[in-house]
Amino acid sequence: MSMALELAQKARLTAPPNPWVGAVIVQEGKVVGRGYTQPVGGLHAEAMALQEAAERAKGAEIYVTLEPCSHEGRTPPCADQLIAAGVKKVFIPFVDPDEKVSGSGIKKLQTAGIEVVVGLLQKEAEELLRPYLHHRRTQKPYTILKVAASLDGKIADQEGKSRWITESEARLNVHQLRAESQAILVGSQTAIIDQPQLTVRGLQVVHQAPLRVILDRSGRLEPVGPLADVEQAPTLVFTNSHKRKEEWQKKGVQVEVAEGLDEVLQLLGKRGIMQLLVEGGAKIHSAFLQEGLFDQMTLYTGALVMGGLSRGWSDSLLLDSLDKAKRLHLLEVKRLGNDVRLDYRKIIPKYKKINL
Repeated sequence: MSMALELAQKARLTAPPNPWVGAVIVQEGKVVGRGYTQPVGGLHAEAMALQEAAERAKGAEIYVTLEPCSHEGRTPPCADQLIAAGVKKVFIPFVDPDEKVSGSGIKKLQTAGIEVVVGLLQKEAEELLRPYLHHRRTQKPYTILKVAASLDGKIADQEGKSRWITESEARLNVHQLRAESQAILVGSQTAIIDQPQLTVRGLQVVHQAPLRVILDRSGRLEPVGPLADVEQAPTLVFTNSHKRKEEWQKKGVQVEVAEGLDEVLQLLGKRGIMQLLVEGGAKIHSAFLQEGLFDQMTLYTGALVMGGLSRGWSDSLLLDSLDKAKRLHLLEVKRLGNDVRLDYRKIIPKYKKINL
């Protein structure tokens, strides 16, 4: 199963909107087939492993990082393929919470006389598939607030200049985080001042460009610059301005209306966005924090002090007492050259266990 998890990681950037899954087939103690989810329309992990194993799959065991699907999609059901191949035993970490699966794959295998073992390396598999699982359980994207700040918590000088607080290694790591996300979100102020591209650069991986999302309720942002160029990447604008709506649509940009951040997340979830990266600015970050609409915070800390006149990343967050501050759980500390990446997570909610 550990090998299957490593294989699944290979599909992290290319599998979405499908989950990234790994599979290993073992016959008499020897690995005879390996597979991981191919880009949309390609083979699923089980099918790829079966293809390599061929006749050796009969009577073999397979270790899969997610419950085999049982429904017809772009490819045939994986459960049916395992049954046809004559696999005798299937190991999985947990029941897939997707309503299209949710134990039906397990039942189909068991009905065919195949033994299914659930629970192997469950925590490790859940961590790997956390955005997918969160999306299927809540119908909203796993939301990461990303901040690049100085040691004293500043994200820009008094004129709004922010390039560059962190150095090249940390900035490349941000592009990896972008590549792992299906959408990147900024507010209109950040879009106006920074004119960001919000694209993935510097990585030698072919993947679908993340959707660029702009929150511009009042229609401040004109449809010009990199974000209006849909040849670079698709763009979605949330705005209540009818004038701006028509202008953006003429550029080929998608436009939607949402009454608040929670509705924004709901609409992105319906689009199949499993992971959303919120890149700013300060008002947007503060709003997500204030409403508790985030799951992880990733803070890149640059090795410099900018002083009191510079702009802080949470200046818009107004709390009148320490008791109202949100305590987070520190996941990881990573050194990136002369900078540091800190990953925090909210307290993980307990989900209802799916009984077979």
